[in-house]
Amino acid sequence: MMKLKQHIDILDFLKAVQACQGEIFLKTEEGDVLNLSSMLSQYIFISNVRNENLMLTGVIESSCKEDYDRLSEFLCQTYDS
Repeated sequence: MMKLKQHIDILDFLKAVQACQGEIFLKTEEGDVLNLSSMLSQYIFISNVRNENLMLTGVIESSCKEDYDRLSEFLCQTYDS
């Protein structure tokens, strides 16, 4: 599971998302899924960036393994117990 690091540059993160080969998803604790490859989802993401709970608990997933490398500077790995 990968989560966003705290205090990232959101615009740089979204530019990196656009450079990814697969689709990038933000999944929330509540079960919502934002496809960050979509401009509408990016708008929703940006409007909720101040929601610390979303930033701390949201999980980033990709449909392409190589995209994790492209996003690595923005992500930290978490472990479920």
